[in-house]
Amino acid sequence: MKKIILVLSLLITSISGAFASSSASMSWINNPPSDTNKYFYAVGYGKTQKDAKSDALATISAKISVDVASNFSNSVTARRQGDDESVLATTKSEVISKSRNIEYTDVKVIESFKDSNQWAVLVEVDRDSLIKTYERKLDKVDDKIKAEWEVFKNAGIFQKLKLSVTINNYLKETDSIFPLLYSLKGDYDASKYTTRYLNYTKEMRKAKDELVFKIKADKNSESLASLIRSELSSENATFNNTNYNVLIEITTKAKKKKYPSTNEKFANLTFALRKTVIKATDRDGNIVSNKVYKTKEGSSEGFEDAIQRTAKYEKKINEKGVVAFITGN
Repeated sequence: MKKIILVLSLLITSISGAFASSSASMSWINNPPSDTNKYFYAVGYGKTQKDAKSDALATISAKISVDVASNFSNSVTARRQGDDESVLATTKSEVISKSRNIEYTDVKVIESFKDSNQWAVLVEVDRDSLIKTYERKLDKVDDKIKAEWEVFKNAGIFQKLKLSVTINNYLKETDSIFPLLYSLKGDYDASKYTTRYLNYTKEMRKAKDELVFKIKADKNSESLASLIRSELSSENATFNNTNYNVLIEITTKAKKKKYPSTNEKFANLTFALRKTVIKATDRDGNIVSNKVYKTKEGSSEGFEDAIQRTAKYEKKINEKGVVAFITGN
């Protein structure tokens, strides 16, 4: 009897030890390691191991985005934007949003578990690898900016405005990188970019302020000319019909078209198939840009009304900006 009791006791002890050991080995699910100066950690869940890994990385991105938000005001991005609170707020929102879609490298799944319903994984992300990835991305964009700037320095006044669209697009790419690097690396030094980028922005604004526009339009382009003038005015552009250094000429040719349809509303529309040319020349008459847009507009009020409708143009301007719309950049 004593032997039986002893055996049962040993068995119970063994089973209890196994459960305790198993519980300890699974502690990472509820208590993942804390982030360090070298690694980020997170637990993720999903129907597949891949889904669980993605969930864990999303958790890390969310943590990083909090730091990105707090570091934004100290970044090159914020200093370059100046004191325009509206622009700063919009840029900050875009930067934080992009920081939730980080391109991860050197991700390790160091623990995993699967029950009947889902996977759970513990991932480890190397902070230094992530920093190097984004430093390489920044350098690639910076090389493009430098190349464009060499052309900008010797360009004519309107050509500078055209190039500014491209340069600003590249600078916009860097806007999301700097705050991220500041959050990943507390002592990150951006001094080799700061002075140049502030100067680029200053010179592009100066070039824009020196522009004086004249807009000419044929009868078919009157409403578009009015739209372009309004959009340029909202950006503080100057206009003068005699002392100008940029002439914008707009011409539109249109063909009338009706489409048979069982839909009465659609059948009553008259369409204008338009070909619009926006030509910009400098003070010496040199053609700086010559952009062609082919659009179709319909109107229940007739062909002439369809020609003058600007909805398609407005959409393109909202997508690209008025300068890019004019120049085709």
